[in-house]
Amino acid sequence: MTHLDYRQLLGHHRRHSLRFSEFLAVLEERPAECLRTSSSLISEAIRHFGFEITVRSGEPTLSYTIFRDPFAGGTNAVFGQEFCIKQLVDVIDSVGKESGPNRGLVLVGPPASGKTNIVDLVSLALEEFTRERDVALYSFYFTFGAEGGAAVEVRPPFWHNPVLLVPTSLQQDHQITHPRRALFDHLNRHRGKHDQIVFPTYYQNASLDKRSLDILEGLLVNPRNRGKALFDIIEEHVRVEPIEFSNAQAKGIANIDDMRQLRVRVQPFELGGDRRATLDEHLPGAQLAEYQGATVAANRGLLHIHDAFGDGNKGEEDYKPLLMLLGSGKASIESTQAAIDTTVILTTNLEEMAALEKQLTSSKLLDRIEEVPVNYLLDANAEMEILRRDLANMRERFDVDPNLLRVAASFAVLTRLLPPRKTALPEGWSAEKRALFLAVRPEQKLTIYSARPEDPVATVRRLPHWHPFRGELIKLRVDLHDDDTFPQLFARSPGRSTLEQAGVFTAEELKLVDDEFMRELWNEHYPHEGKHGLSVRQLQNVMRDTIARSAGLRIHVGTFFGELKRTFGGSPGLHHWHPMDAAYREGRPPVPLRFVGELRFAEGEGDYGDFKGLARLAQALYFQSIRREITVATVDRDPDQIALDLRRYLQHALLARAHENRAFAHVMVPRLAFVDPTTGDKVDRPDERFLAALEPILAPGRPGPRVRQELAQRFLDLQAAGELVLEEGKTAVASRQDNLLSAFAAEYGRLLSHRRVAEAGADQLTEAFFLRQRAPERYARCPREVRDLADTVILNLERRFGYSKQCALDTVVFALRKGVVTFSDIIQ
Repeated sequence: MTHLDYRQLLGHHRRHSLRFSEFLAVLEERPAECLRTSSSLISEAIRHFGFEITVRSGEPTLSYTIFRDPFAGGTNAVFGQEFCIKQLVDVIDSVGKESGPNRGLVLVGPPASGKTNIVDLVSLALEEFTRERDVALYSFYFTFGAEGGAAVEVRPPFWHNPVLLVPTSLQQDHQITHPRRALFDHLNRHRGKHDQIVFPTYYQNASLDKRSLDILEGLLVNPRNRGKALFDIIEEHVRVEPIEFSNAQAKGIANIDDMRQLRVRVQPFELGGDRRATLDEHLPGAQLAEYQGATVAANRGLLHIHDAFGDGNKGEEDYKPLLMLLGSGKASIESTQAAIDTTVILTTNLEEMAALEKQLTSSKLLDRIEEVPVNYLLDANAEMEILRRDLANMRERFDVDPNLLRVAASFAVLTRLLPPRKTALPEGWSAEKRALFLAVRPEQKLTIYSARPEDPVATVRRLPHWHPFRGELIKLRVDLHDDDTFPQLFARSPGRSTLEQAGVFTAEELKLVDDEFMRELWNEHYPHEGKHGLSVRQLQNVMRDTIARSAGLRIHVGTFFGELKRTFGGSPGLHHWHPMDAAYREGRPPVPLRFVGELRFAEGEGDYGDFKGLARLAQALYFQSIRREITVATVDRDPDQIALDLRRYLQHALLARAHENRAFAHVMVPRLAFVDPTTGDKVDRPDERFLAALEPILAPGRPGPRVRQELAQRFLDLQAAGELVLEEGKTAVASRQDNLLSAFAAEYGRLLSHRRVAEAGADQLTEAFFLRQRAPERYARCPREVRDLADTVILNLERRFGYSKQCALDTVVFALRKGVVTFSDIIQ
C-alpha cells in the first residue's frame, strides 16, 4: 500500500514579494498582463480552461469547459445554456473596452434555471485562474521596520494594483506633471504601430484609497524622510506581492444577498504594543481606518448579488451604493470616495425584475445594467443531463428504466415550447418551407432543438462571411479550414439522434429543414421561450413521487406516466405549472389530426400548452424508442458492422457504375478503389454477390441493378449539393467523421432490422416472454431455440441500451401488451 505524501498534498507556499522597482521591470516586460481589469481577468479565466464548439439548431456557439464544473467533478455543472453564457461573456468583454465605469449584468430567469450556478462557476474559475503561477496579478503592502524589532506590515484594504502608486498628477518644481501618463507613454514608445497597448480607462484615472494616500503623505512629511523623492519612499516602504482570489475569504470575490451589505463599514485600524510604537516612528499620530464590506472584498474581481431585487419595497435609497458603483466606478467611504474595479453580476427572477421595472425610482439603475435572460432548457438532452446528475442517488439505489430520464426530460421541454407565429420569413423560402415552419408541431420542435447536427463542421464552414461566429473564431485564432485541428474542436454528441432517426418528419419535410430553417425557429421566440412550463425542480418532485409509488426497487417509465396522470387529475392549486391553453392557442389554428408512431392524436390534442396531451405525446415518442430498441435487440446484429456493410455497398455500387461507363472507367475506377478493412485487400471491382445479397433487404421486390444505380446516383447528387460530406481524401468505406449514415438512414434502418433466419416463431416468442415474467417454471419447458432467442433479446437490451435483465423483461412485456411491437413484424 502506497502512502500519501502529505507535504505534496499541502504544498502551498506564499509567492515571494518584489520591490517596487522590480515590479516596474515586470510591468515593462509584460505590460498587458500586469494591467488586467476585473472584466479582462474574468474573460481570461473563462477561456483559460478551454472550450468546444457546439451547434444547436443550426447555430454554432462556444461551450466553455468551466460550465461543466471541472472544479467539483461536475456537481454544479450547467447544461444547455450556451447562448445565455455567450451573451454574458460578450457583455463582460464589451465593458472592458468602454471608457466609462463597468455596467452591471443581471441574469434574469425563472427559479431553478441555473442563474446562480453560472455565476458560482465563473467565481470558481476566477479563483483557480489567479492561482496559476504564470498569472501576474499583483497588489502591494506597506512595511515599516523597527530597530531590533519585527517589521509592521499594513495592507491596503482594496488590494490595489501597484500601478496606482504612480500618481496621475504630481507637483514638481512648481510644475504639474503627470507621472502615470508618462509611464504609459514610455511603455508604448518602442512598440510598433500594431503592437500598441490600449491602457484601460480605469488605470488612466483611478487613484488609491484614502488610507493608502494618508500613509504616503505621512511618510513624505516625516522629518526622517526629508529630501527623499516619492519613488525612494515607495521603494523603501512598499513590497509588491502576487495575490490569489478566494471565495471563502472574500478576496477579489464577494457574494451577498442583501443590498445593505454594499455599504462600506469603517472601524479603527487596531495595532497593539510594540507594533503601534513602530508605526508611530514612521507615521507619527496617524489614525488609520479599516474598511470592510462586499465592495471592498470584490475590488479587482467579481461582486455577485443573489436575488438582488427580492424585496419589492426597495427604493432608490437602498440602491444608492450600487448606483454609485455602476455610475462612477467608486465607493463612498465617510466623506471621500475610492475607485473600484469590479464586475457586478446580479441574479433575480422574472417577477422581481418585472416589479423593479415598474418602480419609478429604479430608472437610474435600469440604465446601468445589462439584462441577460436565463430560461428553462429547450434541449431535452441537456435537461436529461441535469436529471442524471441530480438524481444520481436514485439511480444507484433503484433499478431505473434507462429511458426514464429521457422521457421525463422530453415531457418537461414540451411544456416550455411556444407555437410558431412568425410571418416575416426569408424571401427565398418556398411555399412548402413556409407552410412547414408555420405548422411545425411540438414533437418536431422538440426534435430540432435536441437533434445531433448531421455535419457540424460543414455547418460552420457554410456560414456567411458576416456571421459573428466567424469573428469569434478569428479572435480565438482558430482556422476553420484546417482539417487536422478544426474538426477536433467540436463537442461530441453521444446519445443524440439526427432529425431523420427521430421519426417525426416525413422524407419531404426533412428536405426543407436546413440550418437556416432551424435558426429561424430558434430565434423566433428568443429570449422568451422557456420562461414558463415545468421547471427541473418541479420535474424532480414528480420523479420523487414516481419513486414512492414504484413497486420494490424497479422504476419503470409506465409508473412515471401514471404519476403524471394522477397529477393532472389533482387540483390546479397544487400544481401551479398547469397552463392556460388559451394563451398558447389564441390567434392560431389548432394542430391538425396526426399520428405519432401508432398513436392517433385528434385535432388540437398534444398542441402547445396542452400539458395532458403533451404527456401522451411524450408517451408516443417513448413507444417509438422502445420499438427501435427491441427491434435491434431481436435482430441481434452489430450496428457498427451493419454500418460498414452499408458503406461497402455504396462503394461497390459506385464501382459498378464506374465500370459501366467505359469512356471514363480508367479515370473513375482508381478514384473509387478502396482497401477492404476486413481483409486488407485492395478492391477495384464491384462484388456482385455482395451487392445481390443486400439489395433484397434494401429494396424488397425491386430489380437489383436498378437499386444500385439509384443509390449510387443519390450518393453523387448529395455530394454535389454539399449535403453529404466525407472526410477529406477518404472513400465511403474509410471515412467515419461524416454524415453518411444520416443521409442514408432509411437504408441503414432496413439493414439493422433485417433478420435472415428466424430461430423461433413470432407467437412462440411472444408467449415465452409472458411466461418468463409470470410463470418461470412453464418458461423452462419452452423449446430450446425459443428460450435462446428470448434470452438473446434480453441480453442485447442489457448490453446495448443499459437495461437490467428484469427491467428489459418488463419493457418487452409492456411493449407487447400495449401493441408497441409485434414479433411477426420483426422476424422474417
